[in-house]
Amino acid sequence: MPMVTTWPLSVGAPRDLISGIPRTALDCLRETRPAVLAAFQLRYLAGIALAIGSGPIAGARPVLQGVLGSLAWFCAILYTYLYNGCTDYHEDRINGSTRPIACGRLSRRTALAVVRCAACAALVFAAGAGPGPLLLCVALLGLGYGYSAPRTLWKNRTPAAMAVVLGSGLLTYCAGPLAVGVSPTSPALLLTASAMSLWMALVGAVVKDLSDIAGDAAAGRRTWAVTLGERRTRGLAALGACLVGGGFTAGAALWAPRLLPTAGVVLTGAVVLAAVVLTARPGDSRSRRRRPYRVFMTTQHLAHLFLLAHAVA
Repeated sequence: MPMVTTWPLSVGAPRDLISGIPRTALDCLRETRPAVLAAFQLRYLAGIALAIGSGPIAGARPVLQGVLGSLAWFCAILYTYLYNGCTDYHEDRINGSTRPIACGRLSRRTALAVVRCAACAALVFAAGAGPGPLLLCVALLGLGYGYSAPRTLWKNRTPAAMAVVLGSGLLTYCAGPLAVGVSPTSPALLLTASAMSLWMALVGAVVKDLSDIAGDAAAGRRTWAVTLGERRTRGLAALGACLVGGGFTAGAALWAPRLLPTAGVVLTGAVVLAAVVLTARPGDSRSRRRRPYRVFMTTQHLAHLFLLAHAVA
């Protein structure tokens, strides 16, 4: 009678795959930077809050579309920053980044699979939010792709990076109102969208490079921090911050007095950022070089939270 050989069934692999999903999701969020995801959601909500002040919404459908638009924006920003992390792998390692892809905790192959899923999900959610948000979402994904894609590499030059973040900010402030069926044309919304998008472009797009000069230079980038030097770049960042903070405050005083408290937050943040960026030393650690970016990010978080709290009150 022939012998029958039996092989034990492996049950570890599927379990490992399933148990690894939460860890992979967490690593993707860390790579995307939760502070960035939160900032874009706050911009989206601020756009709605400022728009409905001049044209209130009615019914459950606009609320549902607003939620779908928020999910679309979350996925689109996840796509943008996760794809950027995949393409920044080599310079991030040179710069000593602790993000998951640079550290090897998250493989680029896995991250790119999530990138594709995030882009598809963003389009599906945006389609549910309406034709306006869908069009803006396509534009946002295009900016995210052009920023990091090897054929365009807009991230390699500061003016191009400024244009990308300026556009992404304006698109975000417009997306929320369009999702709930309100025109994004109120003076308060236009002023806030312009000022805070310029805060992203003239401040955030500049100070983010101060801690990454070595890696950017090795990758052949031509950012201001590389071409102009750290000292001049810091001076430009301080000037940009003060111009935006002062301009926002002056604009609020002239056209939208109810925005004066929010503008005051931005002006205060601009003064703090200028002090931090101008007192830095050449031999500072990477953590200290990141301080201006942290001030930039904290300022916009506080400004939007202040604005939303004032709108609800």
